[in-house]
Amino acid sequence: MSDDASPRIYARKRKSHVKSRGGCRNCKIRRIKCDEAKPLCRRCKSFGVSCTYDRISSELQPFEEAAFSVNATLSTAVSVNQTVLGLLNDNLRQKSPGQPTFRLDDVDLGLLNTFHERSILTLGIESTRYIYQQEGLRLAIKHPFLMHTALALTMMHMRSDDLFSKQTTREVYHWYQGTSLFNRKLADPYLTSSERDAIWMTAALLGCTTLAHIDAVDPEQSWPLKASSPMDLDWLKLSNGKKHAWVIADLSRPDSTLRSFVVQTAIDDFVIKTTDQAAFKALPREMTELCNLNSSSTPENNPYHVAGACVGRLVHIKSCQDNILKFFTFLGQMTPAFQHLLEIRDPRAVLIMLWYQCLLGAGSEAQWYTKKRTVVETEAMIYYLERYHSHVPDMDKLLAFPKRARFGKGLGALARPRMELGLALYSIAGDQRGDSELLETGSFFVTAPS
Repeated sequence: MSDDASPRIYARKRKSHVKSRGGCRNCKIRRIKCDEAKPLCRRCKSFGVSCTYDRISSELQPFEEAAFSVNATLSTAVSVNQTVLGLLNDNLRQKSPGQPTFRLDDVDLGLLNTFHERSILTLGIESTRYIYQQEGLRLAIKHPFLMHTALALTMMHMRSDDLFSKQTTREVYHWYQGTSLFNRKLADPYLTSSERDAIWMTAALLGCTTLAHIDAVDPEQSWPLKASSPMDLDWLKLSNGKKHAWVIADLSRPDSTLRSFVVQTAIDDFVIKTTDQAAFKALPREMTELCNLNSSSTPENNPYHVAGACVGRLVHIKSCQDNILKFFTFLGQMTPAFQHLLEIRDPRAVLIMLWYQCLLGAGSEAQWYTKKRTVVETEAMIYYLERYHSHVPDMDKLLAFPKRARFGKGLGALARPRMELGLALYSIAGDQRGDSELLETGSFFVTAPS
């Protein structure tokens, strides 16, 4: 075969292009071409992060402040409340020149609409939920840290019926943006009145989302059964951070649009006093003896005192939206000593937490953001106490009520007949009162084994 007949090999020529030598830090890290637009390149703007051209600033930092615009087709699948669109348009008209803009697509608009018409109404009590609705939307559209938190909460709410559901990329994105911006705003020494109101609202939403978020669906992989980790009980630690945010917000100031919350949500009569014998009497005798909850017990000499009294106060209170603040007093009044006992998995502290979560998750009106945690962690706590602390006096009796509550909520458990919580306590504590009296005091239901 001649040389002319041999196949020719052609070298592939690369298409020439102009390299981006002055691209922003984020694009360089991601190894993608940057259009070098300033103050925001196109890619950083679309991703919703700050754009920097120096080599010192941290990458992928969310915008400090931004307006929200609509970048959606507004198809028939997206029905948007006119209040939502009106506030978005007002905010855009008021934005300062050069201020970055987050673009809300069809999905985000639908989520914002759901937040306004449904999710926000699951917060607060009857006298405050419409304040949440009115002011929550207005503040969210004005402050990105609240907007992102609101969208993340809405996605959590929408998937709360499925205990096995996972976070979507969009939910993780809004969660990251919201918490990052929120933490940076808390460090700002110069806050406007509107920002302080938005901080309070964001802290309220984060309280629900941190309670709702639990990675495990298998009790074996949940606290306190799983191996120890620095992340254990993070949701309780975040509750402490929420207190700090509320101090910064200070709704009692005259210029706060949320000032009515101070009056509407007052529950001073539910604060645990130095001695609270009535609350202890509501608990089974076995628990008061195990935790030394007696006339000589005080918050100073007994680390179980406040937590035990809180649970005693909650025994005959229905778990529902209008009572949720009373249930949150358990978290709000938790002492560092008791939290430390939980961290080291002290059986008495775990038992009190188990009873609290069973009461919180009892009945058909329990809140959506308590559902998954009160299912998975109550089972994990029961297994933990049975396996490692069955020798504790009367532990089998003290686990009777949590087991009844668990059977109706366990993963894959079959439905069982319902019974009054009062009757469950009657069988545990050996109370001599009649059934008719118990039916009057026990106002919500748990599930009894068949």
